[in-house]
Amino acid sequence: MRPAAAEPAPDRLHLGRLADVSFRPVFIMGSARSGTSILYRLLTLTERFNYVSAYHLVRYDELLANHLAGTTAAAKERLAERFRELGVAGARFDGVEVSPDFPEEYGFGLDGGYRMQLRPRTLPRFEEMCRKVQFVSAAGRPLLLKNPWDSRNFLFIKRALPQSRFVFIHRNPADVVPSLLEGMRSLLEERNAYHALLAGFYDRLMEQPVRLALARLMVSRHLRLGARLMSWQVARMARYFVENVHRLEPGDHLSVRYEDLCRDPAGVVGAVLDFLGLPENKAVPYGQYIRARRHHPAANGDGDPRAILRRRALRPYLAYCGYGAGTNAEHASPAGEGEETGCR
Repeated sequence: MRPAAAEPAPDRLHLGRLADVSFRPVFIMGSARSGTSILYRLLTLTERFNYVSAYHLVRYDELLANHLAGTTAAAKERLAERFRELGVAGARFDGVEVSPDFPEEYGFGLDGGYRMQLRPRTLPRFEEMCRKVQFVSAAGRPLLLKNPWDSRNFLFIKRALPQSRFVFIHRNPADVVPSLLEGMRSLLEERNAYHALLAGFYDRLMEQPVRLALARLMVSRHLRLGARLMSWQVARMARYFVENVHRLEPGDHLSVRYEDLCRDPAGVVGAVLDFLGLPENKAVPYGQYIRARRHHPAANGDGDPRAILRRRALRPYLAYCGYGAGTNAEHASPAGEGEETGCR
């Protein structure tokens, strides 16, 4: 007996409607834990952008069908119920409360395995995703996009999507490294049901004891391997930026700093909107979404995270961003309760 054929995706009959849909991509670019999440969140609050949400990713194959049938609200409520069943509804991920409208990274929808990057193979899926989101969202708004995996990929993106514009966010590398380690350890220590729902490779890893043990060992506090690996990744991203940002037209990119965003969120958001030619939304209390916190010293075994600042290759990046050899005592994350996993 032949197995029953899989049900066709609800959107399959509606994909032809996307042929004439255009989108204006605005990419938030930065290393993981550099502040991309809080900047993404604040910009979505302006209501000047469309953006990729958890709903768009988890219910990807029914977005058009739900929109055309007028059942999007019901579909979001079903997803919220699913979140409640998983125990993640109301929880905080990167410091922001998880819900169907949670601003998410487009990389989770690329079907690229653990390499969630824009490449020639994943570009068609990405363009379909963008057209879907644009079709079901407010007309005329630019599409705001975030995916730290593509922080060293903006030249390819600009070639593939010439209309792209970029907002780069920078954070002191000495603060990014321990934050990366903390985030990796949190994800590997205990299965995160929300992350597993989005990332198949992570879900599979948590079910493979040998591979999981090796991954935990790599970021273990008993070794300095994790700190060296994260330092290498951060330095590589910084080097790519300074070596290639001049290849973009001045009007296509803007740089902001995480530290300035924490200090003056309304000012930085206003600068981004001005760069993009969009009107401000002064009704948003941006400062309420920022919570100051003290920087915690590196855990035993990780060494001094400031050692990354002594790398000769980082000097041009530090000069570009105006960073010295020290770290800032005050940091910030999205407001509210939660662990030290807030900002990226």
